[in-house]
Amino acid sequence: MGRNLLTFAARCKQKRLYVSVKEKLLVHCARPPRSVLYDEDAGLLLDIASGKTLAVADTQVQALEERTDHQTMRPYVSLLLQDGRALALAEAGIAFSPVFTNTGPLAELAAAVCWRDFYTLVQQLKHELYGHPDVEPGPATVRVLMCCLAIVDGARAAGFDVGREEQELEWHLRELERRAPPG
Repeated sequence: MGRNLLTFAARCKQKRLYVSVKEKLLVHCARPPRSVLYDEDAGLLLDIASGKTLAVADTQVQALEERTDHQTMRPYVSLLLQDGRALALAEAGIAFSPVFTNTGPLAELAAAVCWRDFYTLVQQLKHELYGHPDVEPGPATVRVLMCCLAIVDGARAAGFDVGREEQELEWHLRELERRAPPG
């Protein structure tokens, strides 16, 4: 029995049925449409939509699972890292969970978000704040800002540098506070 198992393992290796984490990341990131790139030498993932990089060495990956998105029927890769971070490499980019510590729960956000979601919401926020300067911001505008904050907090928890996004949200928050109705 033991010899047969070893022979089977050797045949699998010859047929490349066992694929390393690095190889799986490279194959997935090379599959069109390319929304995430992987630099195996540097151990970096590049989210194409945002230009943001995330350090993820193949040795940090505890679990890697290829899955299919039930809505789009497109493949994605689910990653669980040794430090507990969970990511997905999806058609929209690098996906991560929003963090609601500073905002409370927000039903508007999915369980997994990406930088494209953030930029879409920031555009909406800017339109509401600066495109209509004569209109008093309402609760919906505050909710959009809160969604942006939850995404940035999630991105920080995932390991992204979010300094520029935090600074931009501070500007928008000041504008929101300046135009808010008195107490």
